This record gives sequence, structure tokens and C-alpha cells, in this order.
Amino acid sequence: MNPWNEHLTPLFILALLGVGAWCLATRKRVIKQVIGLNIMLHGALLGIVDGGVRHKQMELAQSMIISALLVETIVLAVILALVINVYRYHPEGLVADLDTLKG
Repeated sequence: MNPWNEHLTPLFILALLGVGAWCLATRKRVIKQVIGLNIMLHGALLGIVDGGVRHKQMELAQSMIISALLVETIVLAVILALVINVYRYHPEGLVADLDTLKG
């Protein structure tokens, strides 16, 4: 492994996780929070790939990545369906309005 990548990859992973967490914590609109969640998930996937490279177990890392991508696709489809429902009743798409969707 290139020593340059050895030090930068964990920083990049932490940056992706941090940006995603920041989006989840500070954004008021639902779609922006979904984007932040997606950024965090891709940071975690990059961490799995980095762990596979460091421990020379890329087969395991690849199988974990494929499983995580399948789960992520299903979860993202459900989340986007809920976001469409939120925007149908509340065009602003604010998270504070979600409690009025009960019923």
C-alpha cells in the first residue's frame, strides 16, 4: 500500500462521515438529510474497502460491500417514497412538519 494513501484514506473516511453527520444534524429539509445519510453510508463503505485492503481480505470486503449496497438500495427506495409523501402534504419539506403525518 502506498504510504500516501495509508494516511489520507482514514482522513477521507472520517471527512465523509463527518459531513454526513453534519447534514443530518443541521439540515431542516428532509431531502437534504437523506443526502447526508447517503454520504455517511458511502463513507462507511469506503471504510470497509480500506479495511479489506489493509488486512488483505478483499473477497470478504467485496461481499460485505455488495450486501451493504443491496440493503442501501432498498432502504433508500423506502426513504424516497416517504419523502415524496412528505412533499405531497408539506411542499416545504421541513422535518418539523413530519409529526402532522400521523394517521
